[in-house]
Amino acid sequence: MAKDFACALTHVRHEDFFLAKWIAHYGAIVGRENLYVVIDGDDWEPSVDLTGIATEILLDAPRRRIRNDRFMAKEMSARANALRKRYEFVIRGDVDEYVVVDPESGLDWPRALEELTEEGYIFALGVDVVQGPEETAPLDRGAPVLGQRRQGYVADRYSKPFVISRWNNWAGGAHRLLNREVVLSRHFTLFHLALADRGVAEERLAARGGTAQHPSFVEHQAGRLGAIAESGPAPLDFALARDIAHRDFPVEADGSPAPRPRASTHPAATGQGLPVGIPPRFFGMV
Repeated sequence: MAKDFACALTHVRHEDFFLAKWIAHYGAIVGRENLYVVIDGDDWEPSVDLTGIATEILLDAPRRRIRNDRFMAKEMSARANALRKRYEFVIRGDVDEYVVVDPESGLDWPRALEELTEEGYIFALGVDVVQGPEETAPLDRGAPVLGQRRQGYVADRYSKPFVISRWNNWAGGAHRLLNREVVLSRHFTLFHLALADRGVAEERLAARGGTAQHPSFVEHQAGRLGAIAESGPAPLDFALARDIAHRDFPVEADGSPAPRPRASTHPAATGQGLPVGIPPRFFGMV
């Protein structure tokens, strides 16, 4: 029996803004009826319309960051691998991450997915979108983010394995797959939007419990907020940064294949990645 084309899977906790955007983005790709949302905890209820979407509540997730990452990797891997019985491709990512096919490729999703390895996976090139110092206007939350926000970093930490077609298991914060090497896509770009707007980021921190959370979460989230700086380094050309990423991210310092993307050694690289302006061809896509 032929499998259905694809589904998309995420987990969410106190994330109404990003959940609505995730549903709109991936619903347009795979169909709303092929979306799967795991709600982390029964101590809150999304205000987003979940009609027609498969949902479940997951209990007992640990509230320390590293333990939570490992727990969710195991739980979401189990769900993704189960969905493979019905779907040819299972897209899995965080609710603030949105993968697109680069318009420059000229491909649609089915053709772009032909890029997957024989082991049934691919890593998307990650772009960490960051509100720039001159982008002072409040975010229009009903409009696409890209175009309103035009700066970011081509980032090893957000170049992630986002889709599987064969048995695979994510590890940690889904930055790698168990027993797989990094294979970086030429067609897929992942936009991480957690820092695309300071107001949204601060609301998110408060909704999750602010400083009442476990210190491991507070430290991580506050540290990430600090990445929205008053000024940043001069951006590289996007095509150049992409080429550098393909050279550096998939390998260890000794040139051997890496199990997760590694930071670039390029002189322009920062702790956040390679600074870039986002090309206009992506505007309006997310």
